[in-house]
Amino acid sequence: MGKLRYSLGLFITCLSLQWAFVAHAQSYPTSEQFLPVATIDQERLFADSLFGKAFNEKLRKDANALDEENTRIAKELTDEETALTEKRKELSNEEFRKLAATFNDKVETIRRDQSQKQKNLNSAQIKGQLAFFVKAKPIIVNLMNELGILFILNDKAIFMAGNSGDITNSAIERIDQILGANILSEQE
Repeated sequence: MGKLRYSLGLFITCLSLQWAFVAHAQSYPTSEQFLPVATIDQERLFADSLFGKAFNEKLRKDANALDEENTRIAKELTDEETALTEKRKELSNEEFRKLAATFNDKVETIRRDQSQKQKNLNSAQIKGQLAFFVKAKPIIVNLMNELGILFILNDKAIFMAGNSGDITNSAIERIDQILGANILSEQE
């Protein structure tokens, strides 16, 4: 993703320099010579929309619940390990090794399960953002048509731009009007 942004940024920079050279060689360009281009901050579009706010809050709650579960499990395993260490005095080496192996298997199983839960949270974040952008795309296309915009560039890949070309706020307002925070139920 970083290479793509860098390449796009480099392309736009070269294009800007080429346009600057052509504009300098000619007279001052008229408005008809410029393509209607706008920028959008995709991260802010998601984070500041009603859906993005609701989704991120749910994700934060799920992550906190997982952290609390991990803390509880760690304490339980520590207590179990301490009890196993105390039992060692009373058990033969063979009996202790069996119990220790069972405990180690349990720890590894829990570690895998908890790791999978974290991966599921990360996957849910990606899926939620993708679902948002799929639903937002026709709304943004409609906004582009209304404003006469031919291209929208991500704000990260722009060499230089004025604030008047940024339609992020307009897109957020429109998306909130149409989608609100209701995509959450479709994600679950």
